[in-house]
Amino acid sequence: MQSLDCHTCGTRVLVAKYSPAHTSIQWCGSASDVCREFAAAREIDPHAYLLRCSALDCTVDAAVAEGEILQTTRVEPPVRPLPPQESPASEEAVTAPR
Repeated sequence: MQSLDCHTCGTRVLVAKYSPAHTSIQWCGSASDVCREFAAAREIDPHAYLLRCSALDCTVDAAVAEGEILQTTRVEPPVRPLPPQESPASEEAVTAPR
């Protein structure tokens, strides 16, 4: 993940961009304490939950366009299937303990 500061409020987040539609953001503090949009929503309703901050979305988009945030690919590690004797569907694995 790459560090990025929001152009609107200066909030620092960690960003990973996997595709034009897939962005992963990790907040470095409580979103409602550091983000103006989250704080404004909480003032109206203390239980409000926002899925995203539009100002941060614009900041990420600009950083990607400027090459500051690079799009990466996410690769899952290869996983070998369990042998039949270890498979949860096998009768031995389903047998209840005594």
